[in-house]
Amino acid sequence: MGQAQPTDNGRTTRPYEVRINGARAGAFRDVREAISSARIKKRETPDAMVGVADVSTGQFLFEVDVQ
Repeated sequence: MGQAQPTDNGRTTRPYEVRINGARAGAFRDVREAISSARIKKRETPDAMVGVADVSTGQFLFEVDVQ
């Protein structure tokens, strides 16, 4: 998989996290899976800030709006 990043010991990391109000709610290898999960979490908690973050930088890549 092109988005997987190997670690020093050869295991694959999950470079994307779903975060709810800044707290980690899941980790994913594929950004599309992370976005899909974030959308589900947003429907479950519409008042929360839900988004996908890049683990390596900690920056939000995608914030889910209420649909």
